[in-house]
Order: sequence, then C-alpha cells, then structure tokens
Amino acid sequence: MKAATLSQMVTVPTLTASFDRAARSYPAHARVQIALADWLAEWLPVRREGAALEIGAGTGLFTRRLLPWRGPLLATDLAPAMCEAGQTALPQANWRTLAAEAPEGGPWNWIFSSSMLQWAAEPEQIFAAWRDQLAPDGRILAGLFVEETLPELRELIGKPDPLLWRTVEEWRECLNRGGLRVVRDATERRVFRYPSTLSLLRDLHGTGTAPTRRVSPGWLRRLLREYELRHGSADGVCATWTFYRFEADQSGLVGS
Repeated sequence: MKAATLSQMVTVPTLTASFDRAARSYPAHARVQIALADWLAEWLPVRREGAALEIGAGTGLFTRRLLPWRGPLLATDLAPAMCEAGQTALPQANWRTLAAEAPEGGPWNWIFSSSMLQWAAEPEQIFAAWRDQLAPDGRILAGLFVEETLPELRELIGKPDPLLWRTVEEWRECLNRGGLRVVRDATERRVFRYPSTLSLLRDLHGTGTAPTRRVSPGWLRRLLREYELRHGSADGVCATWTFYRFEADQSGLVGS
C-alpha cells in the first residue's frame, strides 16, 4: 500500500479523541505495544542519565522502562487523558501535553518514542524538529510499526487505512531528509495469536489504534466470519505485526 498522508486517513482531532477515549483501557489491550516497548528497551543506554524527552508516551508503557532516570525526564503525549493516566501511574516523570511536531525544552540528550511514529503525516518535519532540540551529542531512540503490519485485516477491510504503513527504506529516507543519521536499526516480524477476531478488534479499539468508524452490523459479522475462516485455527486467529527500531543522531549532518 502506498503511504498516504494522515490528513487523507484520519484528522488530528479524531486521532486525539480516539486516544483520549482509550486512556483507561489502553494498558489492558496493549499486548503488542508492550512487546514493542520491551524490544526497543533492549537498546536503552547503560547509563540512563541526562535530559530526556519522550514523545507519544501514552500511559507510560515505555516510560516505565526508562526508570530510574538520572536527570530531567519529560513524558509527553498529544492526548490529555493519556498524560493524566501516565502522571497517575508514573509521577517520577514530568508529564505534559505536546505534539510531536513541536517539541520544546531542549537541548535534550535523548529523545524517545515508542508506538507513535506510524501515525506521522509528515515525518521529515517531525525529525527536523527533533533534531533542532537535540544536544550536539544527543540521540533519538524510537520504535514503530512498519509495512507489513496487519496485512490479514487490511486485505479484508478493503477501505482506506487509518495508519501509515511505510517501508523501512522509506523511514530511512525520512530520517535523512529530516537531517538525521541512522546509527543502527533493526526490524522484527511477529505473529500474535488472539482468542478470536473480535478479541483482535477489541485490542485495536482499546489502544486507540482504530479510530471510530461507522460500520453496519452485517458488515462487521461478515468481517469476523471471513477472518476466522482465513486466519483462524483451534487456538484462535493470527495477526502479523512488523516492528522497526532505530537509533539516530545528527552527526555529520548539521553544523559541519
């Protein structure tokens, strides 16, 4: 699928409202996001110190993996309800509502992000803004979902997808155009099993991943039935997710 802009797929207010609604249910349905956070945390620095900014922190799944942190740690999200839930769960960090395109408070030694960037309509602009807030030796560590993710569901839905599925090569190009250098990156394809197709859909809605769409009961029944037939077995249904993680800096790209 060719990547489309976010404005073509889902508006920012709709996206914010979707994640606001999901703030309470998020941890209970975030099995995939937790797996990505764990995988991304494998690349955390041994010395967890300095000024750190997390963008798209949600309720704090990855924030929790940053603690204890020596130095200022600002966790942010576009959805106010997510920040409120994060503040309650993890008061060790400072929490603030903030858009990915407009980071502030730098220079930061680290900028972190997990399970957020796939929503970005203009990632080059986001990366350029992050670069401008980095300390000279600062690093960005991020994890997201890339092509191919949820191909089983997308094939059946056959409607405009609310998510942006870029390839790894496209993300590398976006980073470069944003003035960043990839220090290292990796992908991992994982197949998750769910008790049923309905359980899969509930997880997507429970994490805000599927902004509300008006569908008929008949259409939904057909989707559930067809998914079970194509991707089901005695122990449930499967869904494919592809993880991507990268560490980047501005070495050799600015100030030279």
